[in-house]
Amino acid sequence: MPMMDEFVNTWGGINSLVIVVIIFGLITIYLGYMMLTEIKETRKAIERMEKVLKSVE
Repeated sequence: MPMMDEFVNTWGGINSLVIVVIIFGLITIYLGYMMLTEIKETRKAIERMEKVLKSVE
């Protein structure tokens, strides 16, 4: 029986590690998506500002 307990404990640790890695991966993907969205918004704002400056000239 001790071998069975060791086997279960090992798989429990591996499963926990996999879950943690998946969660961190999803968080990383979400943050990357948010950064890309923010960059696009900033680019649009800069383009609008350039148009306003050109119209003032």
